[in-house]
Amino acid sequence: MLRRTKKPFYGLVALASSTIATVSIFVLAILVFVFYSLVLGILISLIALYSLATYLIPIYYINPLKSIDLSHMLTLEGSELVLDVGCGLGRATNGAAKLLTTGKVIGVDIWDKLEIPGNSPEKAYRNSEIEGVRDRVEFRYGDAFQLPFDDELFDVVICAGLLTSFRGDQEKVISIREMRRVLKTNGTLLMREPINKLRTILVLSPSIYLIHMPSKKHWMELLQHSDFKNIEYFPHRIAGSFKTIKS
Repeated sequence: MLRRTKKPFYGLVALASSTIATVSIFVLAILVFVFYSLVLGILISLIALYSLATYLIPIYYINPLKSIDLSHMLTLEGSELVLDVGCGLGRATNGAAKLLTTGKVIGVDIWDKLEIPGNSPEKAYRNSEIEGVRDRVEFRYGDAFQLPFDDELFDVVICAGLLTSFRGDQEKVISIREMRRVLKTNGTLLMREPINKLRTILVLSPSIYLIHMPSKKHWMELLQHSDFKNIEYFPHRIAGSFKTIKS
């Protein structure tokens, strides 16, 4: 039995890619410094330091030792069946499970270890044990583009930080429509993603802009294009949550 005094650890997202990017810029700076220009080498070093800082700063905003508090966005009876798409190590899964009594949260992921080092269902279960919600969660392999569930099965579907990793609008819409398919009529979709705004640009790693990060308005348009209406928005420091009901 794990002690409740232990802290869960939900991983450092994109650690590998950010490390490679930062180290590569530092190496380039050294080469430029030695073989070409002192001033240019220093400037490139500053870029490398910025890349490092913008990976470390979000750890303050996205605490990897805490599950997501969903209580101000979701009001549940406690018996609901909830799906967390792209659950990773269970940060949102366990946050939702804390709102349940007899219900269950199923977290699905492809367990990409490049995206989150050590990503695995075993570590996700360990976090749920530490959080005291092991009896209310289940983790499975599941592709966000083809969810392994019947139509209209879940009362609530949530996803956090998943859709931003997809390259274009088409992939985002395919995944949102899959979430809609498995959601019951009058069920709730809660989606939490980074928002393209000044604070996000300043604190997130520049590598995230190699992919398209939508603005609040564009996220709304993607949801509407996926047949969701009456969308409620909850702002966060570098992200936003979108809550909507399947009609």
